[in-house]
Amino acid sequence: MHKIWFLFHLCQMVEKFPRFFKTLAGTNFYHVQSALSVVEYQRIGLQWLRQDWSAGALPERWYLHDLMENTHGNIVEISVDEFFASVSVANKN
Repeated sequence: MHKIWFLFHLCQMVEKFPRFFKTLAGTNFYHVQSALSVVEYQRIGLQWLRQDWSAGALPERWYLHDLMENTHGNIVEISVDEFFASVSVANKN
C-alpha cells in the first residue's frame, strides 16, 4: 500500500514541459523546455534578444524555480499560442 501511495505522489510532482511565461510588463518571455533548459526572449525597442540558458548550477536553478512559482509576483504563465503570437521571432527559430 505504501508503494502505491509513494508512486502516486511521485507522479504528481513531475513537471510538464514545455511551459511558457512572460513578465507582466511584456518585455521578457520564457520558453521553459525542461527543468534545466530555458530560452528567454527580451524585447529591447523593436528588437528581440534571445538567450539560451541552462539551470545546471544552483543560482540558475533557484532563478528558474522562482520564475515558475512566480515568487516575486511579476510573472504570469501563458499559452503556447500567446507566446508565439507575442514573440514573432520565436517562430523563425
